[in-house]
Amino acid sequence: MLIERKVNDSDQFDWQCQMRYYWDKDNRDSIVRIMESTFHNSFEYIGNTGRLVITPLTDRCYITLSQALTLNMGGAPAGPAGTGKTETVKDLGRGIGIPVYVFNCSEQMNVESMSAIYKGLSQVGAWGCFDEFNRIRIEVLSVVATQVTCVLNALKIQASEFDMMGDQLKLVPTVGMFITMNPGYAGRTELPENLKALFRPCAMVVPDTRLICENMLMSEGFRGARMLAYKFTTLYNLSKELLSQQKFYDWGLRATKAVLRVAGGLKRAAPPGTDEDIVLMRALRDFNLPKLVQEDKDIFRQLCSDLFPGRSNVERIMDEELVTAVREASLKLGLQPEAGFMDKVVELQELFNIRHSVFIIGPASAGKTKIWNALASAQKILKNDLVYVPINPKAVKNDDLYGYLRKTEWHD
Repeated sequence: MLIERKVNDSDQFDWQCQMRYYWDKDNRDSIVRIMESTFHNSFEYIGNTGRLVITPLTDRCYITLSQALTLNMGGAPAGPAGTGKTETVKDLGRGIGIPVYVFNCSEQMNVESMSAIYKGLSQVGAWGCFDEFNRIRIEVLSVVATQVTCVLNALKIQASEFDMMGDQLKLVPTVGMFITMNPGYAGRTELPENLKALFRPCAMVVPDTRLICENMLMSEGFRGARMLAYKFTTLYNLSKELLSQQKFYDWGLRATKAVLRVAGGLKRAAPPGTDEDIVLMRALRDFNLPKLVQEDKDIFRQLCSDLFPGRSNVERIMDEELVTAVREASLKLGLQPEAGFMDKVVELQELFNIRHSVFIIGPASAGKTKIWNALASAQKILKNDLVYVPINPKAVKNDDLYGYLRKTEWHD
């Protein structure tokens, strides 16, 4: 990239905007620089975790957030869901070796709980990322502005101690605060002006999916990653435009990463020499078809055959042990082991393998309950540990179902 842009001087922007590491011999210290922002590596152990694919969007966000910290401000990435707001903050923290704590904000957060978080962050010098910050009630946000101002003012005067709400606290100067927002979503509040002034905004709009896809395919072992990434993103873009607009369809970055993980698993399980087109097409078809409504399935199959000519009729790889167990479980439950029903049960298990939670959607009497009942029974036949608890949400209060916050204590 540097050669293509003819970068031949260390003062040029294309070099300065990169995250650069230096070793200070005199002080035996590792230093991280982005533009004129300088950070001391905090050496927080993060393990062998994955890192983000660096795209022009992440570059721009890194520059904005690092400049905000240099100016003793907070950072505020804003944009739709699935554009990498929180992940970019976490990845920047990994690069500098600073612990990053993510707090999912809700209407239950109050002045006391927010104060406790800011006091804790200030005393350990960690970064706090407040996800969906504009879900907090407006009356709480007004007081939060005062709390954040206390911390930022102490940073500006390079104080070692400061006062917050009557408590004298130690200040570690590496502390940083970030908020992420989904503007325009239901149930969101507009931030007060005095709070907006404390955070530097950064718009996160459309991630470069093709570049991310290409890098992830390479990391999963695909040699023809560039062409496959082009086919992948083309299929998802066409599906978004041509298929019906269902609320539960997701053609964004999160769904893309899930399919790529499936493709990687299939690639490693396939015999050596298997065509990579077939592996990716199988992952795309088998992962996406279960979530499509009936009228969209033929269109999606046609798109697959256009992008992967001659490969779209490859047979599905199914777990034969599970299929046998599902057939036995269906008969035990007094159901007919019909092919369509059994396919749905197997598809549900395949989704559970890659997702933490799954919605089963359909009209009344379509067999939704029987599908998960059959899967639970099949897992017991296979001697797999399984616990399930049916809950009727209409009979349980929200606080009992999800837990609730009282002052600074969480109750389950």
